Amino acid sequence: MLKKIISLLILRYFRFLARLQLRKNPQATIVGVTGSAGKTSARLAIVQILKTKGVVRHSTHANSESGIPLNILGLAPTSYSSLDWLRLIVIAPWQLLTNWEHFNYYVVEMGIDSPAYPKNMDYLLSIVSPHIALVLNAGLSHSADFDYVVKDVNPTRRARKLIKLIATEKMKLARSLGSRGVAIVNIDQPELAGQLGGLKARQLTIGKSSKARLRIMGTRINHQGSRFVFAYQSQKYELVLNDIFSPSYAYTFAGAIAVGSALGVSPKVSIAALSSYHAPAGRLRRFSGLSGSTIIDSSYNASPIGMQEALSLLSTLGAKHHKIAVIGDMNELGLSGKLAHKQLADWIKDSCDEVLLFGDLTGDYTLPVLKEQKFRVHHFTHMLGLTKFLRDQLNNKSLVLVKGSQNGILLERAVESILADPSDVARLCRRGPYWDQLRAKTT
Repeated sequence: MLKKIISLLILRYFRFLARLQLRKNPQATIVGVTGSAGKTSARLAIVQILKTKGVVRHSTHANSESGIPLNILGLAPTSYSSLDWLRLIVIAPWQLLTNWEHFNYYVVEMGIDSPAYPKNMDYLLSIVSPHIALVLNAGLSHSADFDYVVKDVNPTRRARKLIKLIATEKMKLARSLGSRGVAIVNIDQPELAGQLGGLKARQLTIGKSSKARLRIMGTRINHQGSRFVFAYQSQKYELVLNDIFSPSYAYTFAGAIAVGSALGVSPKVSIAALSSYHAPAGRLRRFSGLSGSTIIDSSYNASPIGMQEALSLLSTLGAKHHKIAVIGDMNELGLSGKLAHKQLADWIKDSCDEVLLFGDLTGDYTLPVLKEQKFRVHHFTHMLGLTKFLRDQLNNKSLVLVKGSQNGILLERAVESILADPSDVARLCRRGPYWDQLRAKTT
């Protein structure tokens, strides 16, 4: 109890200073981005667009009740130890006095882990008051702390109720806006679209639906790159990129273009700004692997939505390849984890030729299903065993997807072990001394 009280006092301390810091730029427009998946990619796309119009600040590596105020102050933890937090507490007032950075826009990711204070949207909205809200989606990512609210024990009904609950929490961002604000919402997801009524802000919906104001008209993804087509105000716009992106990036780019439009940047200018866009590290980045293989690195994190889509992309791109999936646990799903990892077996079976599983959840729930179906499956409990086996499987027809959650999984280690060019390690996710130490301690 004492530890919880001290933690709340520290959070409120940083929140107070962050509010003062924001007052130094009273004319700045704040753009809030939320969703169960794709927040970082959307933030970076928005930043790329808004840089054509002014000075942009954004919440790099920060989307939580502690990360957002520290980012506003221009601070960041290094080791997350007690001494590190004490350092931040001591230097925060000095940072407030000396940091007079000017910006026109602040783009902030707003991630929620619970409906309860301080990990909910209400607390984040007590730190920042966005003028524009982008609500991308709602899924089971980080749903463990929502479990106590839903009493239904039927796994399928429970998952639906959890998603609706998470959608309601995320839509608080849109409901917080006044009449001069703009709410940009994915109209294709019923749990979000059903909450559009009663919003005070102007609505700019995105999606494939004919009701969407900024409509996704088509996507095409192959080994040469990705193509997305949008329609807005009777005009069509085409975004062509050299990198591989999953189909859900259509919502990422549509949301970013909609933010630009709300702030006076034409879709044509936004498309031009996005033409050099690259996905963040660990999100479907392509690398050359050992023995002439090709790697699709999606090792940053994993959720049911993202996992299903990544495996589908592997299937699409791997028609002439031997498709190998290296799949880690999807953590923080709470009571929904069992069903999600059983469903994972079906997605794997339909998408690849061989799978290497890593983690307790895939071992308990995914492995038995695939074994029963006599699928080529291998399960590992130590990374050294996985990487050795993986290297032995590679040839010039291998297309390898690597995807798993962060905590205790860290599958960037598998990617690093099969890179053809060792210097590419700098382009993987989770770089720096803190992560190096964590990887060293993780088997």
